Amino acid sequence: MLFLVRHAHADYGPDEMRGLSPAGRAAAAHVADVLASQGIARIYSSPYARAIETVQPLADRLGVPIAINDDLRERRLAGGPLDDFRAVLEVTWRDFGLVPPGGESSAAAQARVTRAIRRIGATTPGPIAIASHGNALALFLHTLDADVDFSFWARMSTPDVFVVERAGPDPWTFRRLWSEPR
Repeated sequence: MLFLVRHAHADYGPDEMRGLSPAGRAAAAHVADVLASQGIARIYSSPYARAIETVQPLADRLGVPIAINDDLRERRLAGGPLDDFRAVLEVTWRDFGLVPPGGESSAAAQARVTRAIRRIGATTPGPIAIASHGNALALFLHTLDADVDFSFWARMSTPDVFVVERAGPDPWTFRRLWSEPR
């Protein structure tokens, strides 16, 4: 069983270094509450600070180290700032081959993240938590369900948690596990 964790709310700054906001840190503690009883044996994360910080409370509670996997990083949409990030992202969901200048296509990001998640799932026993990013995780989930699209991504929360179950190598299924704390 895989638990896919989208990072909690982050402060603004250089993409790879953006840490969690105060609200994000509180939400990360709730992620630990939600997942602590799931029997998680391993935790993997994107190298980005916000992903690591989201699963750090869980790792601390379970005494499980976080293994960094570079292929779980967020998809680079463009080589620099965009005037309208959402509009460009939406276009790339309609055209998976489109590569914005300095960016990565949806197809390439999807292949990278899917390889990483499937490799982790195939080689790591026990329930596993995987911390990554909204677009990266939505692109992976799209491989399991073609109805996952830009609007699915837009509805994802920060954080968000999905459980992926596999009866064999394929098909894998998923469902949303996250609910906001009361």
